[in-house]
Amino acid sequence: MKTAGRFGMIIFTVLVLSGGLIQAQWEEKPPLRDRIFFGGNFGLQFGTVTNIEISPLAGIYLTPRLAMGPGIRYEYYKSNYPGFVPYETHIYGGTVFARYMVIKNMGEAVGLGLNFGLFGHSEYEILSLESRYFEIGAPPDAEGRFNLHSVLLGGGIYQPIGRRAGFLIMILWNLNETASSPYSNPIFRIGFNF
Repeated sequence: MKTAGRFGMIIFTVLVLSGGLIQAQWEEKPPLRDRIFFGGNFGLQFGTVTNIEISPLAGIYLTPRLAMGPGIRYEYYKSNYPGFVPYETHIYGGTVFARYMVIKNMGEAVGLGLNFGLFGHSEYEILSLESRYFEIGAPPDAEGRFNLHSVLLGGGIYQPIGRRAGFLIMILWNLNETASSPYSNPIFRIGFNF
């Protein structure tokens, strides 16, 4: 793993393990069912490239500001660029993430009536990719799959909608991006939690 990937893993581990050390604790800890949330991302693209992505996640608030959890990802990808051999593939894998709300409510922080929060996000992702399309140096008739490990760091905006739901917009950076990565830096995501 490259140095940037190791650094990202250290940051991710510190975020995850610091849950009990962060000062922003609850006065009275809510029941487990009130700390668990679900969400994810959904993407569609049609045209020369068809891309359908579904990536649900589940998480738990360890403190009022720190959340973590697992997620899964599935992506159908079909390419039909003129002059190139058309192909289609399935990308799937899993992820674990940690998210820290740096500012829970901009309205309270700066007094401008803004009702959104700012967060930092770290993620470790493993994707299963087809060798013939993504593995550098693999022959076009290669069989099998390989796992690609990525460390993603970034941040974003959280816009609440009601007591427990909200939209997220984030920008992430893959710290160990390679030529085999299915997406390039920066990575933009829009998702939701409920």
